[in-house]
Amino acid sequence: MRTHPECISCFHRQVKETSSLLGIPKESTAVMTKALDVYLEQYPMDSCPPLMAAFIQRQLVLHSDKADPYGEIKRDSNAHAMAVFDEMLSMVATSADPLRSAVVLSCAGNIIDFGVSPNGVHVQAEITAIMEDLASHVAESAGDLFRIESLQRSLAQARRLLYIGDNAGEIVFDRVLIQTIRQRYPDIEIWFATRGMPILNDVLIEDASACGIDTVAQVISSGVPTAGLVLSEASPRFLELYDSCDLIISKGQGNFEALNETDGPIFFLFITKCQVIRREVGSAMRQIVLI
Repeated sequence: MRTHPECISCFHRQVKETSSLLGIPKESTAVMTKALDVYLEQYPMDSCPPLMAAFIQRQLVLHSDKADPYGEIKRDSNAHAMAVFDEMLSMVATSADPLRSAVVLSCAGNIIDFGVSPNGVHVQAEITAIMEDLASHVAESAGDLFRIESLQRSLAQARRLLYIGDNAGEIVFDRVLIQTIRQRYPDIEIWFATRGMPILNDVLIEDASACGIDTVAQVISSGVPTAGLVLSEASPRFLELYDSCDLIISKGQGNFEALNETDGPIFFLFITKCQVIRREVGSAMRQIVLI
């Protein structure tokens, strides 16, 4: 997906609000904003937005003096979600349609996104709201923007599944979905892809391990430094795996922005969080999407 004019104001907001969240001084924020303006002068608008996030991340690392500025935030998000993992698993297992419920739960967990909400996410409050509203979300999951029947058919035929992760905290919701898939389709070989280096609150291999993803899937780094799996930035080892999979589940808006124009057997799971994506898919804001 190309960068839209509205994305530019979002980039500036991300610098300002993330700097405040991380306690970066105003003087440094001004320097970062100027650097962003200079970079934007030669930034190709036909590039996908996740590439810009990599530039912003480099500025955050430089001015926060931390290799992973979101490290503590990610650990807290993972801990909050893991605290209710067993409850989430039970809710899904005892529901009338466990796979649908697990997909809805995973999509709803996509709200834990510090890229779209750079001034912060109240992780515990969001998790509580998701679990309280799960039944209503499941009831609403239907139509052309929630292709659960198509996913079921694809899973029944798949031999190797690649699940592309998105954010920390959210990956605990993904684990519930992956476990549900494994129980229903035990013959599928499942891989879970992370980012290659710190970028916003996106998942790394250590986050996946901390949340037990490695107990339900084989975990691999994509090698990408971007907030979305930009294939041109991926490692040769990952690309070999990517090409060998007959089913891909791409989680989150960033991955949709990076992959929605590529060929392949891909299902996109996310919750709509910006007007550009809303127009792109024809959804409402905060709508759960499986396409």
